[in-house]
Amino acid sequence: MHPESREITRASEVSHALSPDLLPPGSSVLVACSGGADSTALAAATAARAEDLSLRVVLGHVDHALRADSPEDAERVAKLAATLEVPLRIVRLRSLREEIRALGLEAAAREARYEALATLAREAKCDRIATAHTRRDQAETILLRLARGAGPGALAGIRRYRVLPSGVRLVRPLLDVSREATETLCERLCLSFSRDPHNSDPQRARARLRAMWPALLEALGPRLEQALTGSARIAADEDALLQTLASGALREAEVPGGLDALALARLPPALARRCLLAASAGILRPERSHLEQMVGLLVKPRAALDVPGGRFQVIDGVLRIEPRRESSAPPRAGAK
Repeated sequence: MHPESREITRASEVSHALSPDLLPPGSSVLVACSGGADSTALAAATAARAEDLSLRVVLGHVDHALRADSPEDAERVAKLAATLEVPLRIVRLRSLREEIRALGLEAAAREARYEALATLAREAKCDRIATAHTRRDQAETILLRLARGAGPGALAGIRRYRVLPSGVRLVRPLLDVSREATETLCERLCLSFSRDPHNSDPQRARARLRAMWPALLEALGPRLEQALTGSARIAADEDALLQTLASGALREAEVPGGLDALALARLPPALARRCLLAASAGILRPERSHLEQMVGLLVKPRAALDVPGGRFQVIDGVLRIEPRRESSAPPRAGAK
């Protein structure tokens, strides 16, 4: 990177967001780069500050093969890596047709992307992956989850830090950075960036929300993004507390063969729901309505509730969580 470009980058809002708590000295970070403005700006910032933050930086690009022009994004990222003088890893995914049919386009692409990035990180010997989700992404996510009736955990929005199933850390340093800041940095550095046509596809809820964003700002005020992301931070703190309380309550409810259903029923409803969610994690996929219904069934000596992935079952006051078998009966609910 040219010295003048490096100084412009270091002085930017994007660069100032690279905190040591997410990117500690000595880290090897794979920067996920789609070729869009946000990830291009993040790549430039991490490369510019690699020396003073003691980071080893690698760019990673996932070609979902969902568009005929997707190779152009890969070429753009390759040019960016050359400009920034950092190594690059690229992977092209196989067809996601079956996953898209089961999960939908956005969810299938997201799952495949994180799996591919984790593989690239391991190959590049990186201990963390950085993605370029911005304050706008966070605000959009919270509104979309509100529209679906999400609970407090979901309203915490996009997490700044989590560990992927592979063990690789996933960090999102730009959640307090505006989209305008990333585009401004790209423009000042004369870095080209792509615009994903899926982001303007009216069939996608997020795209429809983005089209409405100027009207939302006019109706609700220019600090809407900051207000929503601030609420997400509060929700994340409270969600962490609820998770800690649920872990303790589950330990106290342990009995041979399962959990003491009456002990869970005596908990405040919010804590009882969280206990059910935590106890069934990785086995069942209950929705909010399932959790509410099951809390009401905990007082019964015998009850069952089928949910995606299996069932909650109470037998003689003991709650059991059972994965679904291939030959299981159609969903049903209620006391026996």
